[in-house]
Amino acid sequence: MSPPLPPLPPHPDLIRLPLDRMQFQIGGLFWPMDVVRDEAAQLGVTEDRDLYPFGLMIWESAVVLADVLDARGGDMDHRSVLELGCGVGLPGLVAQKHGARVIQTDHDALALALCRHNAALNRIPGIEQFVGDWQAWTHTPRYDLIIGADIIYDTADYDVLEKVFRANLAPRGEVLLTDPMRQQTIALFTVMEDAGWTIDTTHRMQPTVTETYKAKAEIEVQIVTARLN
Repeated sequence: MSPPLPPLPPHPDLIRLPLDRMQFQIGGLFWPMDVVRDEAAQLGVTEDRDLYPFGLMIWESAVVLADVLDARGGDMDHRSVLELGCGVGLPGLVAQKHGARVIQTDHDALALALCRHNAALNRIPGIEQFVGDWQAWTHTPRYDLIIGADIIYDTADYDVLEKVFRANLAPRGEVLLTDPMRQQTIALFTVMEDAGWTIDTTHRMQPTVTETYKAKAEIEVQIVTARLN
């Protein structure tokens, strides 16, 4: 791994966010998280919120990913983890709690500030961060595990995302993703399999946590693992 990344400065707009406190039971622990629940309510907070409206919310896929990481328990100890599109940060916090060295990245600096806030709320020190754009990716360290919750919804990202996985995954490493069963993810699997990846998927029902899916009691989430052949 490369030397530690320099800490990001506080974001001036964090205090303006319409945050709600939610609590999630992951394994035997309760995790309080401050999140934006109403997508429309935060669009006017900063000028770029119309570009990045989703990362300040908690999604069912993030809860599932956090639970999957928690179930690995001691296997996470001393593993290097890159969390892509970290949003409010729950999966990365859980991995760090189990002894991993976590680097969180997002294209939205305000989301990273909210991650830092939630890390402090849960007394999880030591997570590093950087602002990253997959379309102009320059990060080169390699990680035992690359994780992402609800980051594979845009087919325009699939080719560059496969390149990010390839650039940053250590030998014998693993990519672990969660997604609410979007049909277009089949196209990502095709891109990755054509590039030499092995893809495995399982499914899990997750109680609804977002207003987006409030009409449903549960959402089916797929858990995707990928390894480079």
